[in-house]
Amino acid sequence: MAEGAPFKSTQWITPLLIGTIASGAVVWFGAHHEVTDPTSGATATSWELLQQFQWTRRSTLALLGVIACVLIRDLGYIIRLRVLSFQSFSWRQATENILLWELSSALTPSVVGGSAVAVVILKRDGMRWGKSLATVFATALMDEAFYLFAVPIVFVLATVGGQSIFPEGLESVAWVSLFGVAYAFIATLTTIILLGLVIRPQGTYSVIQWARTTWLFRRWSSRMDAWSSDLLEASRNIRSASWRYWMQGFAATCSSWTARFATLNMVLLIFYPSLDHVAVMARQLILWLVLSISPTPGSTGAAELGLPAFLHDLTGLAYIAAVVLIWRTFTYFIYLVAGAFVLPGWLVRTQRKGRTFGTQ
Repeated sequence: MAEGAPFKSTQWITPLLIGTIASGAVVWFGAHHEVTDPTSGATATSWELLQQFQWTRRSTLALLGVIACVLIRDLGYIIRLRVLSFQSFSWRQATENILLWELSSALTPSVVGGSAVAVVILKRDGMRWGKSLATVFATALMDEAFYLFAVPIVFVLATVGGQSIFPEGLESVAWVSLFGVAYAFIATLTTIILLGLVIRPQGTYSVIQWARTTWLFRRWSSRMDAWSSDLLEASRNIRSASWRYWMQGFAATCSSWTARFATLNMVLLIFYPSLDHVAVMARQLILWLVLSISPTPGSTGAAELGLPAFLHDLTGLAYIAAVVLIWRTFTYFIYLVAGAFVLPGWLVRTQRKGRTFGTQ
């Protein structure tokens, strides 16, 4: 991969175009579609309701809550990167790398994810290939573990509270079964990462050593030998890490992902005085799984159009256009801006380290 290739300026065009069109479609629908005022019960369009909306102290506190969630999310990721990399990066490096990691996720199809680019980011900033790969796998392991724990906890709480876990129209046996299969797949993937990275890293090393001798990878044999050795060393360090390493990393992961999901709850509180927060969390856990297989960059289009489908029976569609715009601004578009701001300085700072880019 060529230096700087993951962040070509042309890659901004597609997600911005799709996101703008999708957001515009939601706004147009909201402006012309008749909805029910959640306060008075009267019928009006979303645009008319927004014109009559009264900004309150609750709205101000909710907006501050949105900003706090974004900061907690990113701070958690930054702390986790420092922990999982054994403090290989300074606070500045970790901050820039996380923002660029988020940028790569925003510019790549969700079904692919930004992890492949993240390996390149960490490598360019001075980390060896094998250690970069091990660090990214460790973050993936904790992300998936959080999801596996969060789903049953939130679903049980929502059920006890008398709320429907699946949105209206998606409660069929087929949808529930599909979600179960996807959840089982994540559990299997997590187990594979755990085995390959922590429990049996020697097995992973042996597989790579075998693969580099085949005709398909023979031209990269020397590089794969170095990568597999680095990966084995990094995996052994992770395996022998203290319980504090795992607790700190997972605590940071839980903080980040909880804040990530709570962002939507805070956005909804701007407009809705009462809300079943656990039910909203449950819907987000299902929506996240759907968005994770989206073929569009950063799930643009799918997120804007999918959110109303997953929340309409909980919140109605009264303020959904505004909710979608604010939610996507703080969870997606903000990272396009932050990444564009950080990228030039990061490229200059890492230029000397990148001279050996791809040679190890």
